[in-house]
Amino acid sequence: MNNMFEIRIHSRGGQGAKTIGQILAEAAIEDGKFTEAFAEYGPERSGAPMQVFVRVSDKPILVHSNVKNPDIVILADSSLLGLVDVLGGLKSNGAIIINTAKNPDEIKSLIKAKKAQKIYSLDATKIAVETLGKDFSGIALMGALNKITGIVSKAALEEELEEIFSRKKGKEVAERNILAFRKGYESIVL
Repeated sequence: MNNMFEIRIHSRGGQGAKTIGQILAEAAIEDGKFTEAFAEYGPERSGAPMQVFVRVSDKPILVHSNVKNPDIVILADSSLLGLVDVLGGLKSNGAIIINTAKNPDEIKSLIKAKKAQKIYSLDATKIAVETLGKDFSGIALMGALNKITGIVSKAALEEELEEIFSRKKGKEVAERNILAFRKGYESIVL
């Protein structure tokens, strides 16, 4: 990676977007990269719209503001379509990952993506409920992001998932999160 890679995540509070930003950043550090990740909240309550910004680079990051022109956008909650400008500033050759049961062709009719912008979809909510027992869709979306971009190694992300969740919630929860990550990764067809 020669340039900085920028990600913007649109989510609702409680869906795991802040956690995946943190995990991406920690894994990038393990891969020897420079990174930053931070969240911007509206009203701080579960279910409120929020954004998470992540930057990953081979060189020190000198920009410390919201991501205005992301390479990729993750939409963790498709109910935000029409409420927030999820494609705003997305690079003309960028991509969007949407948590939905709809296929990318169905999504194209709902959003105004430019021709060169790629649309990926996966039912991250279904994956989360099946593996974690609740709608913590961020981990499956991180798996999709990893397959699409490879900006952070899969091994580093799985190690970070193991470390964070084992420490906070126990080995079984860590294993279920790694499974959700892998299912998100496998659900993307390039």
